[in-house]
Amino acid sequence: MPDPTVEALHVVVDPEKIVTSSEEVQFQRLREQREGTAEQRAEATRTAFVTWINGADDAAPKVQWRAVTGTEEQTVCAEADEADVLVLVLAPEHNMDSGDALHAAVFRSQKPVLVVPHDWRAGSRRSFAHIAVGMSDSAATQHAIESAGPWLRAAERVTAIRIGEQDDAALGMTRLLSELGTTPELHIVAAQGSDLGAQIVAEAKSAGADLLVAGAYRHAQMIEWLMGGTTRHLLAAADIPLLMMH
Repeated sequence: MPDPTVEALHVVVDPEKIVTSSEEVQFQRLREQREGTAEQRAEATRTAFVTWINGADDAAPKVQWRAVTGTEEQTVCAEADEADVLVLVLAPEHNMDSGDALHAAVFRSQKPVLVVPHDWRAGSRRSFAHIAVGMSDSAATQHAIESAGPWLRAAERVTAIRIGEQDDAALGMTRLLSELGTTPELHIVAAQGSDLGAQIVAEAKSAGADLLVAGAYRHAQMIEWLMGGTTRHLLAAADIPLLMMH
């Protein structure tokens, strides 16, 4: 992408300034005992950003800092309207803001989301040379493949991974990959247990991929947390970048 505009967004969730329910305001005040005040969190995030920028390669695109006060999910969705792609880091420790931001980006923004493990490093690579695609007969997978078009066309190798059978309807998605100008290698394996998300990540790594493209599937939130789901398992197992689209 020539001359991209890259913006680092930090949402300042300040209970004294946001417009939301009284219960939410009280909850935000309570969390300050564990995570610090909104001002302290914003300062820590800004400091981390400056440290990161100072250590960046001179050839890297310039990144603009932007801090916006509001509720996390609503602000992320609003700011995403003008973006082509969202990038989030999977935090090693869970906090309320990072969880809300990830949920908003993946399930509500309707934009492609590049999710990067916190300890992953690009090294000398300037692009994703080998991209794996998790195949599923779903609109989510179709949207994910279409949104990944520029990266897929630029890749040296594309591997289509299907956890299923040889005559699976999901394999029809390989036609879409071909229409995008790629020649995918087909990799079909039988399911091993119920954790398909972790298996897809493992197969992508085994194939040597440095990016996994997958659709994001949304279930009722209570069911997702009680019983898990492919998307949640993908995120939990991810140790390579994921490009997701709901």
